[in-house]
Amino acid sequence: MPKKFERKHFFINRELQGRYMLTFLVPMVVLLFFMLFAVYFAAQSMLNTTTTIIKEDIAQKTATHLQDRQESVELYRGLMRDIRSYLRDFSTNERYRRAVLLTLLQVLAVGMMLVIVQVVLLTIFFSHKLAGPLYRFERVCHELIEGNYSQHIVLRRGDQMQNLASLLNEVIALTQKRLVTLRDTSDDEERRKIADKLKL
Repeated sequence: MPKKFERKHFFINRELQGRYMLTFLVPMVVLLFFMLFAVYFAAQSMLNTTTTIIKEDIAQKTATHLQDRQESVELYRGLMRDIRSYLRDFSTNERYRRAVLLTLLQVLAVGMMLVIVQVVLLTIFFSHKLAGPLYRFERVCHELIEGNYSQHIVLRRGDQMQNLASLLNEVIALTQKRLVTLRDTSDDEERRKIADKLKL
């Protein structure tokens, strides 16, 4: 049984992986702060609206209750009962709960849409930086299979896998040199030296 491969190092290419981590981490942190600010703003807005509604309703109830009446302890007790009853009813008011929930859902929906747009744009941008070089590698590999060793991998500035492109170009150049020597030399000793270096 072959030994099972176990990954011991998760940071193979620290520069590349670090760049990807930062590129995704920074926008996500910014977006997280935006979401927290939006939720905080929505909560503050709802609290202010709720406080204003309660304050206006209690003021109206007080004015209505005390209007044209002789002040007495019973009158104030009745007013306090009405206010307590109003607060109890307000806290269980389904219409108010639905309005609060709808506001929170709207804020979260906007935040989620921003997250989706950001992830899509980042994915397109970075997949392009990887997909371009991979496509070029495939093209050159097909040319090598066909026997064309004159091709080289040329990547754009900013593309990923520049080191791998340089390494493959070096492999192609050395293989081309060996094949040209094998083809053009008439010296059997030289051919044997080249063949001995190859592990087939």
